[in-house]
Amino acid sequence: MVDVQGGITTVSFRTSLIDEIEHLTSTVISNNNMLVSSGRDRTVDAQFQLRHVGSWGIFNVSYGLEIGSRLHFEDGDNRLAFTMATRGRGKLVQGRDEFDFSPQKAVVFASTSPKEIYHSSDVQLSNLVLERRKIAGHCARLLGRDAVGDVEFEMDFDLTDMNGQSWLRLFHYASSELSAPHSLIRDIPAARQQMEQMLITGLLLSHRHNYTDALLRPQPAVAPFYVKRAEAFIEAHFAASLSLADIAAHAGVSARSLQSGFQNFRGMTPMAFLRTIRLQHTHAQLRLADPTATTVTEIALACGFTHMGEFSALYKKTFGVTPRETLVGMVSQ
Repeated sequence: MVDVQGGITTVSFRTSLIDEIEHLTSTVISNNNMLVSSGRDRTVDAQFQLRHVGSWGIFNVSYGLEIGSRLHFEDGDNRLAFTMATRGRGKLVQGRDEFDFSPQKAVVFASTSPKEIYHSSDVQLSNLVLERRKIAGHCARLLGRDAVGDVEFEMDFDLTDMNGQSWLRLFHYASSELSAPHSLIRDIPAARQQMEQMLITGLLLSHRHNYTDALLRPQPAVAPFYVKRAEAFIEAHFAASLSLADIAAHAGVSARSLQSGFQNFRGMTPMAFLRTIRLQHTHAQLRLADPTATTVTEIALACGFTHMGEFSALYKKTFGVTPRETLVGMVSQ
């Protein structure tokens, strides 16, 4: 049975035939072959339910039979799975490595190399599937970088420690919201996106991976986009006659918001930042200029300063010498 309500698609299925559950899971999850010992009863009591929202979803499955699956992934499949047993136990085999899972321990694995999963007859599996591309993008944003490579998680996930318990609460919350008939994520796209980001953040911070140390290291506060946009505008037009209103208009925010953003993330006002940039350019040009061919006033005016007395006092306070001393080389280079 397939049911679509709002943004959530639900697939429910129950069968006593191995071939049917194999076909279903191959169609909606990943290509697989069911593994049953020869001579054993091939009758199952399989129950399957998937709820997914766009690129992520949670599915639960039980078989009523000791059984295994050989998982095959298509080229370009770039998903990550979190798998735990809410009842019973099992193991995941990847090459020569084996990873147990149970109500106390989960496995986290990518859809890359072939794998085999074996379950006890009483197993009840609960699984979360996410896109690795989105995980990497979200990790980059948390780190304040443009991009990172693939996030490679450890496959063993202890669910009994503090991090594991925190993650389980988040996982169960997401599962209950997917099931609730009147949850916000059914009808509000922003709520669905927020839930996905919350799950990704929770997994990144609760389970070890190749960026864990960088994520847990204290990070400097990342300035909002409008502060960075204003800084780029100032850098490109420092010599022009700029007002706070001009800079705020280019940044796309009010002058008050821009003032607050600069104070919070740069420790100065936008106009103080403009003066700093002008001083830096003036200082660099004075050091390179020929004192017989140019004057301090000419360079200062070219860098946007219009009041020479104010400029000279600010320059000496910043660099410890007068502009004239820099121009004629009376300071060490």
